Amino acid sequence: MTRLPRLSRLLIAAASLIAQCAVSGLACAGTVPEGLPERDAAAMTRMAERISEVARSARLVTVGAALIRDGRLVWTGYFGEEAPGVAAGPDTRFNVASVTKLVATQTVLRLVGDGRLSLDSPMAPYWVDPDVADDPRHRQLTARMALTHTSGFPNWRFFLPGGKLRFLHDPGSRYGYSGEGIEYVARYAEAKLGVPFPDLVDAQVFGPAGIDDARLRIDRKAPAHVARPVDEDGKFHGYFCRPGGWCREHGSYSAADDLVISVPDFARFLIALMDHRGYGDALTLDRDRVQAFRGEDSIVRCVPSNPGACPKAQGYGLGVEVLDYGDSRVIGHGGSDWSEMSLAYAYLPSRDGVILFVNAPNRFALEAMPRLIEALDPASPYLAKYREWASPEHAR
Repeated sequence: MTRLPRLSRLLIAAASLIAQCAVSGLACAGTVPEGLPERDAAAMTRMAERISEVARSARLVTVGAALIRDGRLVWTGYFGEEAPGVAAGPDTRFNVASVTKLVATQTVLRLVGDGRLSLDSPMAPYWVDPDVADDPRHRQLTARMALTHTSGFPNWRFFLPGGKLRFLHDPGSRYGYSGEGIEYVARYAEAKLGVPFPDLVDAQVFGPAGIDDARLRIDRKAPAHVARPVDEDGKFHGYFCRPGGWCREHGSYSAADDLVISVPDFARFLIALMDHRGYGDALTLDRDRVQAFRGEDSIVRCVPSNPGACPKAQGYGLGVEVLDYGDSRVIGHGGSDWSEMSLAYAYLPSRDGVILFVNAPNRFALEAMPRLIEALDPASPYLAKYREWASPEHAR
């Protein structure tokens, strides 16, 4: 069987020590924890310097990163500013775009584990979106279809003529990445249980993990320590707003986008995800089993010249991207929006992990991602895909 490499030797040397790198501006050489051998301390310093140089040359506003080894946070780094004149640091909260889906689906899985929700019973008795109420296919929709991106919905309804939600194909028939599907299962959960979905997230995920400063609900009145988004000209359009004037409504939420969370808090979440806290082994195996194949959208391109890098299977499990190498797996998710880019993934069973949050105009962030990933995890299975996405050919 193919064995996927663990994270670099640097993590092994770092043990459970945490190095933090946070200064004003984009220059950041890194702070090395005491007690490391000189060679390993120098390696950590070089890693931080490399990330700092990428952030500076790519004109990234804010970068937060973390490495997890054997289920323990061993290194965090912060680069740039969360706001003009305010250095990024452990309290800085990043908009993590579609990585939000990991938190939403983990909430649903914990409720399934408690017997309060079902993966395979129709959602229709509890929730039907008005836009599809006249289409009988809504009766087929299950939480499993939503979590595996086989709901039949588009990514977002506003991409469709008229802005109305509709089925692009029959539910359960094939893969189609859909934020609408994740929103749908969240509405199902809150309708069946009579509890707003953000409160379910707090009770099921954030509270048990000791996370008290992450927010799924939009707070436009006092968004303390949220990394400030700007466009390519450096213009700030407002928190949770886009160029052109559209803003998320204060107090609203999305189960698929716009969670704000700090790097240390997300590390707590990722460790809980690795350890499948809140549900048992059977549901974990179901979560990490490839159930929807992504085809051309796959993370790893299998080529004859490098057969060892090819997973046995890859696609979506229950709310997580899965790369199945037989005796090991990688689970995670990426996110991208006009002013942010994020990536978080875990190696199993080693319980190593990588977190990378970037606050910058999308084009700048995408061009920088391959170099940032390579600095953090040179053997990352995501690296080739981000190089492809960042290539001039893809841009054209």
